[in-house]
Amino acid sequence: MQRLIVNLKHYENSTGKQAESLIKLLTARTQREDVKVSFAVSPFDLRIKSTFKDQDIIAQHVDPNPQGPFTGKISMDFLMKNGITSSLLNHSEYRIDSKIIQETVTKARKLGFEIILCLESIDEIRNFIAIKPTHVAYEPPELIGGNISVSKSKPEIISEASDICRKNNCELIVGAGIKTAEDVSKSIDLGASGVLVASGIVLSKDPLGSLNSLIKAL
Repeated sequence: MQRLIVNLKHYENSTGKQAESLIKLLTARTQREDVKVSFAVSPFDLRIKSTFKDQDIIAQHVDPNPQGPFTGKISMDFLMKNGITSSLLNHSEYRIDSKIIQETVTKARKLGFEIILCLESIDEIRNFIAIKPTHVAYEPPELIGGNISVSKSKPEIISEASDICRKNNCELIVGAGIKTAEDVSKSIDLGASGVLVASGIVLSKDPLGSLNSLIKAL
């Protein structure tokens, strides 16, 4: 199954009540049984999983600690109790120490929690593939939020990353600058199993139309 992850980030129009309104709008999307659509929401908005029980709501970050005296942390235990079983980790806007990455991925594997590990280069993918994240999201930081997609700028790296992931039973997600159906279809042709999108949908004048266009390209 292919994957389309919409990262709502922390924009004014995609947090709080606006997050609920946006996700409600996007539930009218084109439905395809072979495409899984996920919404990565800010920590404050994780509560909306209770409203959107049938939608795949995922966290933008998770920590390896259990529930307890851990101020400011987000535990997998808590998320799973509330129906959330996936999280982004190490996004370029929220980079974390490599030791914490390893601890988090190791715990996630034991719990059956899905980690979408965001990495910025082919060297990072080689370094972290051994800890067996569920997915790797390849996102060159210089392209995030821009108008040039990684599939156009660095197609050869997507192919190499796909080969590494395939040999290690890991799915490759492609992000950074993904905005058009062409960006999506080219990423898939290069070996990715899905895309991670933010501004291309969240800041679009027609979010639903943009989402449907990307879904059709998968």
